[in-house]
Amino acid sequence: MPPSRVATARRVGSSMSRWPILALVTVAHGVGALSVLAVAPLAPFLLDALHLSRAQVGWFLPAVYLGGVLMSLPAGWLTDRLGVRATLGLGQLVIGLGVMLAALGSNLSACLAALVFAGFGFSVLNPSTGKAVLEWFPARRRGVAMGIKQTGLTLGGLVGALSLPALALAFGWRAALGAAGALSLVSAALVALVYRSPAVTVVTATAAPRARLGELGVFLRRPGVIVVFVSGFALSIAQSSVLAYLALYTRETYAVSAVAAGQFLALAQVGGTSSRLAWGAISDRLFGGRRRPGVVINALVAAGAYAALALGAWLPTPLVIPLAVLAGAGAFGWVGLYFALVAEIGGARYAGLLTGVAVAFAWSGVLVGPPGFGALLEATGAYTVPWLVLTAISLAVAVTLPRPRPLVQRDERAPEATSETPLTRAAE
Repeated sequence: MPPSRVATARRVGSSMSRWPILALVTVAHGVGALSVLAVAPLAPFLLDALHLSRAQVGWFLPAVYLGGVLMSLPAGWLTDRLGVRATLGLGQLVIGLGVMLAALGSNLSACLAALVFAGFGFSVLNPSTGKAVLEWFPARRRGVAMGIKQTGLTLGGLVGALSLPALALAFGWRAALGAAGALSLVSAALVALVYRSPAVTVVTATAAPRARLGELGVFLRRPGVIVVFVSGFALSIAQSSVLAYLALYTRETYAVSAVAAGQFLALAQVGGTSSRLAWGAISDRLFGGRRRPGVVINALVAAGAYAALALGAWLPTPLVIPLAVLAGAGAFGWVGLYFALVAEIGGARYAGLLTGVAVAFAWSGVLVGPPGFGALLEATGAYTVPWLVLTAISLAVAVTLPRPRPLVQRDERAPEATSETPLTRAAE
């Protein structure tokens, strides 16, 4: 039966109101990331306080992301069904409670279980904030907006890396981790009170059913889409390994304090924040809205940085600071482009659902990255082999990702148009 033409609602956001909303969701993303990723800058404290091996330090981030992977598809579906405000606020509430429970954990197992629960809330950050960008911004500005929004993760990590080790040194790691969780509770209340959807304009159009989980098969039968998802998995292996081990690497390789090691991680977050902002603008203005070229170049930057880190103590000390920034740019810079590409492949109707799938792939990389890095570190007794493995992974993505045919429709006559169905195949 052909669809009937009915009155439908189209969301319209004014240019003046877009930016405060973008600021709100960026802060929400940042606070959520600060809370669940607090275990990274606190790794040297956790290593000593809980009497952990270096391999066990690599279990904290996978615990968070295990919860995220388990909830990633439901999170995308809930975002499409319930909207941004309800989903994002509830997610941050769960994050805050989970991280505060982890701060109370008496042993490694209790902390890991609480972090898995926090990961359930973390799973909604990308689908909900990504949908907010898709609703509020036209395609020609979406790369910049998504890049800004994705800096929330690195800015949250930056603030955490600078503040939490000092807080732990003064009051203990439990107080530092608990404070990080409390911030998410505050952010949840702020989102519930302030966020609003764009204004709705009634237009006459063909009725379109809501996205359904069963429709994913249409996307998954396209090899190019699978390549994009697997690339996110691979790059996330490298990103999470950098996040989990860079502070410990600098403390053990260059004999710096735990606080100074956190500052090296902060430098990496500076590089990641800068690169996310830069790649959003570059993809919009120089690449004509195409996202893949930026991801490929970023992967090459990452490969060079990881290869240099493999030199360890052979590196001249003055080079370690700029190298930390470069490694952060390579590890974190691709994410905004990646999720912008995924959202545009799905179009407005499928953005939340497809982002949920992308999150499942990317976050599955976190389940592999830090444990694998830690296992290689324990087996070889040095950081050289783990860094070289990350180099090979990044190079593999750079070679493979450009190969599939274009995935997103772009109508030059209508700059705001992007793919609205999974069957579209035109120039990316």
